[in-house]
Amino acid sequence: MRAVILTYVHPDDAATWEAMSPEERTADVERHHEWFRTWREHIVGGEELDEPKTVKALRPGRQGEGVAVTDGPYVESKEFLGGFVIVEVDSMEQAVEMAGQWPSLTSQPRSVVHVQPVYVRD
Repeated sequence: MRAVILTYVHPDDAATWEAMSPEERTADVERHHEWFRTWREHIVGGEELDEPKTVKALRPGRQGEGVAVTDGPYVESKEFLGGFVIVEVDSMEQAVEMAGQWPSLTSQPRSVVHVQPVYVRD
């Protein structure tokens, strides 16, 4: 089965990361690299996403006036989507196991990770 691991970042955690020393940042990045090395046989795609200030949100226009484009974020939320990893796994349990080891869950106290199966049409 294919699933997507969505990683969310709280603005306070992002500010803490920005305030880290270069050595602390390097160590944090290395923890993430290690996660990718551990699970590389299951990873089929993914990307780190840019900051929320670069997001454009599209919604139906008011009273049928086409599509309205506004600055992000995507939905009303404190956390922002930091990235996603597409994985090929044997089960949802395996995807949850992988996501449960996402490094930010131990280094960022407000981190959130979602696991969502990819919908397969018959």
